[in-house]
Amino acid sequence: MITLKQREHYLLGSEKDIADLVVKKSAKILVISDSHGQRDLFRCIVGRIGPSCDALVFCGDGAGDFASCMDDAASDKVYAACVPPVVAFVKGNGDSNRFPVCFNPVGKEDDSVYRELAIPRRQIFSAVEHTIYVVHGHEQRTYYGIQLLKKEAERAGADIALYGHTHIADETRDTVYMVNPGSPCLPRGGVPSSFAVLELDGLNVNTVFYRIEATLQGLQFIPFLPGKTYLWN
Repeated sequence: MITLKQREHYLLGSEKDIADLVVKKSAKILVISDSHGQRDLFRCIVGRIGPSCDALVFCGDGAGDFASCMDDAASDKVYAACVPPVVAFVKGNGDSNRFPVCFNPVGKEDDSVYRELAIPRRQIFSAVEHTIYVVHGHEQRTYYGIQLLKKEAERAGADIALYGHTHIADETRDTVYMVNPGSPCLPRGGVPSSFAVLELDGLNVNTVFYRIEATLQGLQFIPFLPGKTYLWN
């Protein structure tokens, strides 16, 4: 269950849960990006996949969807139990630096009706034996490649980088393991609507991508392997 307090390093969660994530031997991290106003879909993904994960990462462009999901967790204890205990998030090129929320992210008592969640441009945190660097990707010009992102992550001391912006699900194994979960609503490059779950097991890293399909039985999340697709091809 998430503790909806924003720490000095911008993560949401309790200090204990953040510290516990560092020393876990294995962990699953739900990664979503570029939801672009699809709040119900964002909420659905977190509600169904979140309970099996140790952290949630949102890579930007849909800060309103993310904030709405956190507001739901603040008002609904059943849904709060679905949200992983550690949450990292960054702003996209379509997001503002701060976003209004109903809960109190500071955690201090006040009489203010208007409360805001600070949305950072970059986020870095540790999980299992890894350091994870999170950005949206527009400042790293990921439309044209991921070399700038790789260099940035290396300078930050990270071995994993999570990003969005291109709306194309992708993973690259290099000196930095780089993952884009794609977009759950506006995919590009012929790939399906998607999100991802990063699996950490000691030093081993793997990503399971899920495509989203609407069926008569409702939304289905189906594992798939994304091919290498680039906007400039």
